[in-house]
Order: sequence, then structure tokens, then C-alpha cells
Amino acid sequence: MRVSQNALETALDDFRELHYTRAVVSLFESFLVAKSLEARPGDDEAKIEQVNDAVKRLFVLDPSHPLGRLYPFRYDWRNPDDSGRKTVWNNTTRGPKLATSIFRNVGARPGEDIRNGLRSDASAILRDTLAEKGHRRPSTEALICLLLREHDFPAGSDWHDAGRVLLGQFALTEGDLENISIRRSPGCPLLGSPDWDVAQLPDRLAPPAAVRSIVVEQQPSATTPADEPEPAILDRRVERMLRLAVTSYRFVMLVGPPGTGKGRLVRWIADQVAGDPTALGFEEGFHPNPVWVTPDDTWSAFELVGGFVPADDGRLRWSSGCIPDVLRQNRWLVLDEANRADLDRIMGPLLTWLADEEVQIGRTEPHAGVPILLGWSRAGSSMAESDDIGESMRFLAGKDWRMIGTYNPQDAMRVFRFGLALSRRFVVVPVPLISPGQFEELLRAHHPGIEDPVVVAIQGLYSAHCSKPETSLGPAVFLRIGRYLESGTESDSLAEQLAEGYVLNVGKYLATYSDETLQMLGNRILDDEEVFTEDQWQWIISQRFSLS
Repeated sequence: MRVSQNALETALDDFRELHYTRAVVSLFESFLVAKSLEARPGDDEAKIEQVNDAVKRLFVLDPSHPLGRLYPFRYDWRNPDDSGRKTVWNNTTRGPKLATSIFRNVGARPGEDIRNGLRSDASAILRDTLAEKGHRRPSTEALICLLLREHDFPAGSDWHDAGRVLLGQFALTEGDLENISIRRSPGCPLLGSPDWDVAQLPDRLAPPAAVRSIVVEQQPSATTPADEPEPAILDRRVERMLRLAVTSYRFVMLVGPPGTGKGRLVRWIADQVAGDPTALGFEEGFHPNPVWVTPDDTWSAFELVGGFVPADDGRLRWSSGCIPDVLRQNRWLVLDEANRADLDRIMGPLLTWLADEEVQIGRTEPHAGVPILLGWSRAGSSMAESDDIGESMRFLAGKDWRMIGTYNPQDAMRVFRFGLALSRRFVVVPVPLISPGQFEELLRAHHPGIEDPVVVAIQGLYSAHCSKPETSLGPAVFLRIGRYLESGTESDSLAEQLAEGYVLNVGKYLATYSDETLQMLGNRILDDEEVFTEDQWQWIISQRFSLS
């Protein structure tokens, strides 16, 4: 019998509480891989194929999933292909570093190296490192479930029995096991029905849904020059929410950190509607052709609905705003970076209209003319019309019309919150950050020429930012760093290029952070991720003042 689903989920929940630094993750994984190889008969010297196989046995829970490789000590899921080489092998054959400190410095290989075998005090080094870093040891039972998940236990086996199996299969002593783990009752038996199945893991524990990168061509304009198209990131649930929201509701707001591709997702869904409108519930032949505007703190209701302006003859005449204009043209309206304007104040006069009622927004002349009405049509198309006797002018939003906004809640410099009355009129599509493992896959796909250490460094920057809400940035920001590094030459300093690419793409955000926030971010980048040296980080900080 294999370990039960309940036991494995309990073990994975235990691992989720761990968040080791990148170097300690590598140290712990390298120890387990080396002990696994030590317990198996074979060559005296570890080989890359053996390390790949060991990583697969220990950490790949779903080889068919593009992110089926578990990183238990910093809970995440990564690509299983060649994972042993990219992680344990690279970190234990290119020393000196923390991961090599548990290996002997004798034998055919110079320096501390996995090919020289483990030191006799390797588990004590791991224990002391965990204590020094303030990291909690995983539970013994969690290690048992993960490392022996495929073992066929006799019926009636308990945790004590499984512990003895673990010692034998990994050439561990009782002292080793005590050094690297701590006994903690899991509150459930080892065996039971059903056996573990990765497909049955709850969302909090399972490999994340596959993401795909979509590239939307952007037409150059006076404010947006032509540039290399950048990707927007879609997972299946965001895609479904966006599709159904645009199909079902007139007012849709996409909310997420900078760099998550909200604007490109709007262009993508508009392209989807234009390509096959009937598939999304729109009239055949309909094209959204959205008009993009970026509100700011100077906006009032005038920019949105219109108002009086002087005519050539000196008299005041009504001039339509964004909404009447797009309705007349039968086009969608996109409010990009809507958080930069006080939409509660701007859209206050439209709350009744947003609730599907007709409202008067002005008159054609100050003391005469006819009323100008904003209303709704049962037809698919939007339009402007006058009644037969010239008593009113009406702008009608059809069933196919949409107002879509994008909103950055973390834009500390320019955030206006939505009031309850306005937010009730919009449905909100969250555009969340992707996991570091998902980001690594995208980075490798978009910049295949970048070597493994650079991928690890850029992913480390992404992870450091996204671990706290106040510094969270989307993947597009960090993918651009890869483009900068690809443009460098071999003679350029890679460490300096990485710092420069970071400043070019992230510096404008660093300039808005408080000193405390920046210090905490620096600690994560230098200590947890080990991306920059102290000198490089101080150079980055010095550039912040030029950008603020």
C-alpha cells in the first residue's frame, strides 16, 4: 500500500510553512540527493544522469505536468525536465557555495564537490545552517511521505515502520534524521483509503494551472510608439473569468499589480470578440474597436460625458465627452490605469445610468436647446439619435457595448479608491501574479539563449519582489531584463549587466518605495535570493535618487 492521500496532503501542508533561502533549499536538496545515491549501489563518483534520476525520484510528483517538480523547502512547482542538472548538479559542482559545504574536499575532483561524496558530518552542517538562518526543520513525517510516497508498505504499517524504511533507503542514521527533521504528529495514519494521487490535491497544494503567453500586436500611436510586442500571461481561470465577464457584463475592471499585462489582456479579449463575435455572444460582424483613454487627477465629468465649450461665435455649445463619442461610433471604451483619476467624483453623475436607467447629461445650449440623454438600447449596436420632433438628443448604449478598465492597486503615487456605489456597477477580474516556477518557464521560453545562472538570478528578483504585496510587480517587468541581457556582449560584466537591466526596468518603482520597504526588499534580494553583491546593490540604490 502507498501512503494515503490524507497523509500526503498533511505532509505538503507542513512543507508549505517553510520558506528557506535559496541557498538553504539547495543545501537540503543536495543532501537528500547525495544520501539517496549513497544508499544505492553504483559508481563511486556521482554522475549527472544519476543526479537527474534521483531528483526525479525524490521531487517529481507529476512527470506529465509541465510544472510537476516540487520544491518542498520553498513551496513551489517547477519544470521536471533536466531538473537535477539545473539545480543539484549545478549547485554542487560549481563551488564553493553553501551547497558544496557538505561534500568532501578529497578525491579526484578539486574542492568540495558532490562527486567526492558527503562528509561524515554533513547532516550536522545542515542542522547548524538551519538553526543559524532561523529556519524550522521539516517534520520527520513530512519527509517520510514525500520521499517514500511510491514505496509499497505492508498493510498495517505505521509511522515508526516507515521511519525505519527511510533510514535504510537513504543510508541515514537516527542522528542524521534528528539533525534534519523534527518529530511532529501528523494527526492521521500513514496508510488509508485512498492512496495518494497528485490529481486529487487541493488547489493550495497542487501544481499550478498551466499558463500561456499571448502576444498582442499594438498599433503605434502618437503616445504609444511601435515596439516589440510583449506577452500577457493567461492561466485557464483568468481566461475563463475574462471571457465570461465580457460576455455577461457591460462594466468590467481588470485589477492587478503593474506588469501583469492587464492592458494586453484587454486588447486580447477585444481581438477575440472581433475574430468571432458570435462565439462570445455578440452580434455577427461586430468589432469592438476600443477607444483607449487614460484618466488622471485633473479629470472631471466633463471629459467623460461632456459639457459646454465656447463656439466660434462666442456662444456656448455642448461638446460631447468620451462616452457619447464612443456610443456614436459604436466602439468600446477602455479606461486605462483608472486608479489615476477620482472616478467616484467623475462618474458620480452617471451612477443612475450605470444601473441601466436613462439620465440627462446636459442640453445642447445653456438656456435653450434640447435635453441630451444617455440611455440604453435593446439593439446590439450603440448609436446617437434625435427624436422625431427635435425635443431631445439621445446616446444609446447597445447590448454589445462595454466599458473596460484597468486598475493598479499598488500604484502608491496615484491611487484613488472606488467607492461602494461605483464598485457595485463593475465586475472585477483579478489578474494575479504567477508563481516563481511559472515565471521561470516563461523566462526560458521567451529568452532561450540565457544561461541557467542568469535565469535563476532573474527569477530570484521576481520572487523577492512578489513575496510582499508592497513590492509586487508582474512578470512582464522582469522578462524585459532578459531582453537587456541578451543584447550584451561576452566582454560585458554579467553581474553589472544584471544590475543595469534591473535599474532600467524596476528602478522607477524602487524610487517610490519608502526607505523601510527598500531595506526589506534589499534583504530579500541579497540574503534570501543571493542575486546581487552588496556593492551592486549599493550602486542600484544610488541610482534610485536620480529616478525619484
